[in-house]
Amino acid sequence: MQLQRPSGRFTIMKNLITASLLLITHTVAFADVTLSERLEKPLYVVLSNDNVTINQELREAFDNNWVLNEVNYITEDEYEPLSWTEENCFLIYQKNQQIDGEGNTVFSEVIRIVAFTKKGKLVENIAGTPVFNSIEPHEADLVSSLRILQDKVRFELYREQGETEFSSYSEKIQQSSGIVQLKKLYISAQDLEQGMDYASISDIYEGEVRIVDRSYIEQLIEQKASDAVYVLIDHMQTSGISYLSTKTIMDAETGTVLYKDSDTALSPRGFGKRDFKKLAD
Repeated sequence: MQLQRPSGRFTIMKNLITASLLLITHTVAFADVTLSERLEKPLYVVLSNDNVTINQELREAFDNNWVLNEVNYITEDEYEPLSWTEENCFLIYQKNQQIDGEGNTVFSEVIRIVAFTKKGKLVENIAGTPVFNSIEPHEADLVSSLRILQDKVRFELYREQGETEFSSYSEKIQQSSGIVQLKKLYISAQDLEQGMDYASISDIYEGEVRIVDRSYIEQLIEQKASDAVYVLIDHMQTSGISYLSTKTIMDAETGTVLYKDSDTALSPRGFGKRDFKKLAD
């Protein structure tokens, strides 16, 4: 599908939020400009015209966590002329959107990196991820989500350069879970499956586990602790009677995703026996 550029000024809310109309997914390697070439230029983070809070959270998250390339912050009005340039990359914050590779689920918040080809007529989706919806402060959820997005972009870069043996990001995660046992696994008591404790965990899993308060995990992320991995869980109500629980383990230092699993149930599911067994295998 080819995009027609509207006449006059337009806003990102009208043109990029409706992903079903605008986002065309291409394999990054097939683009006219390679991802590595795009990353030699700044990443343009598009700020909202009317949401000061998310703008501030995006700035803080990027300033403290993004390392792949330089970051420039732009307004929605500045976005259009820049999209004509082939060597561009934009970070877009959206609401109520799907994510490539995540099925048909519509997430309440997403962040994605897009680029334009054919002189701005086609949109290329480079990577995207839902924003976590835990009981953490929103800014902490955004930081972890941004680190996942960066991990996805890094994988695409490695794949483009032939520096990974994995054919997909999902396969990379599946083959990385063994790293978890080499580090201290931190999980909040609120995120454990009901009935799980140190004794029941040790019957299944041989790695070191620390059950802590969520605020401690925030400190690990902020400090980028080198010997720690941590669990984050997102609970999303998919209908009036069911929840999708997505469980993710991330490296506190690098933001690398080492484990991911989702399941649907009548109530939110914590990190439990099924997950520890997968880590132990």
